[in-house]
Amino acid sequence: MVDLNFQIYDCADIFTGFIEIQNFIDNLSLFFYNKVMDTSMTYILDDDAQLDRLASALNSSVRRKMLRLIGKNSYNVAGLAEELNLSISTTTFHLNFLKEAELVKVLPNPNKRGNEKIVSQGLASVTVDLKSMISHQHSEFVYRVPIGSYTDFDIKPPCALVTKEGMIYMHDNPNVFRTAERFDAILLSFSKGFVEYAVPAFEYSDKTITSFTFSLELCSECPNYNNAWKSDITFWINGKEVCTWRSQGDYGDRKGRFPIPNWPANSTQYGMLKKIRIDDTGTYIDESLIGGVKVSDLGLNGRDLTTIRIGIKDNARYVGGVNLFGKNSGDTEQDIIVHVTYQT
Repeated sequence: MVDLNFQIYDCADIFTGFIEIQNFIDNLSLFFYNKVMDTSMTYILDDDAQLDRLASALNSSVRRKMLRLIGKNSYNVAGLAEELNLSISTTTFHLNFLKEAELVKVLPNPNKRGNEKIVSQGLASVTVDLKSMISHQHSEFVYRVPIGSYTDFDIKPPCALVTKEGMIYMHDNPNVFRTAERFDAILLSFSKGFVEYAVPAFEYSDKTITSFTFSLELCSECPNYNNAWKSDITFWINGKEVCTWRSQGDYGDRKGRFPIPNWPANSTQYGMLKKIRIDDTGTYIDESLIGGVKVSDLGLNGRDLTTIRIGIKDNARYVGGVNLFGKNSGDTEQDIIVHVTYQT
């Protein structure tokens, strides 16, 4: 038989014990709540509304004293009013300013019945970022380069220049590329070598350049056409090799959206529009990162002209030539378009 000994406490002792346990639970809950709310906030000078609320909240010695108290402990509204020797209505008035600035949180006490509110710290620290005063604006330089306005070339036949009136003189003669009629070209082709264009850099040569982008329509070059004729077409800027794009064919299976007048149906008709962008993170073709050359590698500053070279390297895996489309030919109504963004 088990002998059980019971010690009986009077009701007052039991009630006091429950109160102490409840207070411990309340304080523990508030401790963890305050840890969760131990956050910081950074404001920028452009955020006028939030800075006005912050200034209004701090523009009172009473509210600053509230923050010092709440930073050490959480209070119910009545307890905070008593600590500050203020009425509850006055305390609530000041708390509203602090709430608007998100400096405090006023929430119902989940461990109490009725309308008791708990006031806790909302932000542990606030920072104002003054650097926003010197944030940079960006400008963009846009330049359109007709495909016949190259400033240098070295090409091998088969080659040709075409205007809207038709072939310039003859095909497969590189000397045609030296004639004045070249400036009217809407289609240019060659099998090996390069053409090079000059872009005036007067507007951005002394600026901090953030990106250099150019777009153009092009494809491979072979006799007549062949949709599976591959070509590795390389691009250089100021003599710096930027990237190589592999064209999958010389396209002639249909007319382009802007057909070349009086052009044979069994010849090249359209190309692919490609966009090459170089910025401070690398080189992109059609927004896909394909290389590590950055805009700072291009030597764009301190010179009057920026050169863009388009060509086929002698050691390319696929030496398949180039067809370059100008305005009002192929699938796009554009020449070579250059975009340069820079800080001002």
